Amino acid sequence: MGYGIRSGTIRTFWPDDTDSTIYIATYTSLTLEELMDKIDDKWPGASRSNITISSEKIHTDCLGYDLYDPGDYTDFIVITRIPGA
Repeated sequence: MGYGIRSGTIRTFWPDDTDSTIYIATYTSLTLEELMDKIDDKWPGASRSNITISSEKIHTDCLGYDLYDPGDYTDFIVITRIPGA
């Protein structure tokens, strides 16, 4: 989705999946099997040893404001396929 505007003036951001990365907001409830299905759908036949799973807190709301507000950040599960693998 990338960058957007909410309520006329509030800048927002939502990360887009790429060829090598999947972003899943942590408020999305997934079983491990569903998570593995997403990996298999994105990269059929990819070796599990070439996949990393991490977490990342990304600034998604009220971009450009000076004050830190933890509510403006979203926690994501980030699944990455190692390039060339």
